Amino acid sequence: MGEPNGARPRASRGLRLTRRTPTVAIVAVAVLAVLFAANPVGSAAPPSEPPAQGTQWIALDPGGSVNPMAMLMPGVLAADPTLSQRMATASPAATASPTSHPTLRPIGVMTTGTAGTDPNRPLPIQSSDWLALKASGRIALVDGKITVLADGSYPLAVPATGLPVAAKKVLDVSYTRWIIEAPGVGRDEKGTYYRDESYWKLCGDGAMTVALWYWQQLTGHPNVTGTAGYFLDPFVAQGAWWPRPGPRVAVSGRTRLGTYWSGSDKVSGFTAHARGFEMYLATQAKPATWKTPGFAVFASNRKPVYPSWGTNRATIQAGLNWEVSGHDPSAWGTAYYTSVIGSDPYFAHDLNAAVMLDVGRDGVPVVAAVDRWFLPNWKHGAATQHLDHSIAIVGYDNTANPPTYTYTETCGHACNQVNANRNGDVHVIPQAQLVLAMRYRAGAGFIW
Repeated sequence: MGEPNGARPRASRGLRLTRRTPTVAIVAVAVLAVLFAANPVGSAAPPSEPPAQGTQWIALDPGGSVNPMAMLMPGVLAADPTLSQRMATASPAATASPTSHPTLRPIGVMTTGTAGTDPNRPLPIQSSDWLALKASGRIALVDGKITVLADGSYPLAVPATGLPVAAKKVLDVSYTRWIIEAPGVGRDEKGTYYRDESYWKLCGDGAMTVALWYWQQLTGHPNVTGTAGYFLDPFVAQGAWWPRPGPRVAVSGRTRLGTYWSGSDKVSGFTAHARGFEMYLATQAKPATWKTPGFAVFASNRKPVYPSWGTNRATIQAGLNWEVSGHDPSAWGTAYYTSVIGSDPYFAHDLNAAVMLDVGRDGVPVVAAVDRWFLPNWKHGAATQHLDHSIAIVGYDNTANPPTYTYTETCGHACNQVNANRNGDVHVIPQAQLVLAMRYRAGAGFIW
């Protein structure tokens, strides 16, 4: 996912991961539509007719192989006033009444079963009751605790003040803009030379690291800033042999140590943060019920995968929930996060509502599984490829013309050497453009 671009072309991996991931039936909790008015939120109108009220709709994850132009439909990019904008222009009498606030159309949350997934790394099933609460915006982070808001409460209001969520907000990125993946070749913090092509593929774990830093600030865990040690690619731990040729890493006697990373380092010529925690996620994290460690895929059918296939959307969701739950073995699957995929008929609306809830109300990012071809910092003329990638959405501006999202990029200049991608950059993109990045080709939706 941190696939090099520009001056450092490497073998394509992005679509391979998407195609190898088993196609899974996805169910949207649309029955909640009977509980809410159909007020749109966001910068784009729904691309197709919605499901009938009181019914469910079922779709298949397209696997990122659909031609985006073939799926575009009239009205996809039509501007639509946001909920926060309408509240800003509402009459004082309307905003003062507790019963007159605008309503939130339920978000098209998705659930995946365990069929077809790696039996050593099963994905937890999210119950319909919990998904109903999540879809209605009632799962919230309040005073450092994950809370279910009271029935009848307005989810797009800040719990501490009761005021509507702001029409624009960007989280503090002074630390997270410098969460940048370790390059695939160089020296680690101990000064030991290494070469590991999998390090170009860890953008999913990088985006998780960005998101989880905010959780650490708000809840006290996980330990994003302090995780340190040696980290070894878990080929053997995931049931395969060490590839030959494979990574070159530090050894002690006949034992491979891996590479050493901590909370901050200056290995790349600038102060990079949280590489130790990112490596922990990719190689060591092990949720309850998992038999093998690491969120990134290093083995398949007992054979090594080198370079790694990285971490896909469904596993990012599971990983975020495992970490924000505090490693709770009984309820980690439904701690906070779920997914919305591109076949959601209200995708643009749902993305904007999710970003306003997570970023604007709760203060944590949304993680997006995108086709990097649509991102401005990956544009390299005709050389730009359609490959899957992960980013963290840390801001939005529904008042801009056009409305925009703000995201951070953990693939630094070492792996993406186009002029528009520099270490520590924070990127702004039109909302409609980011919708395309998540809906088509290598895009796979978002986790919120």
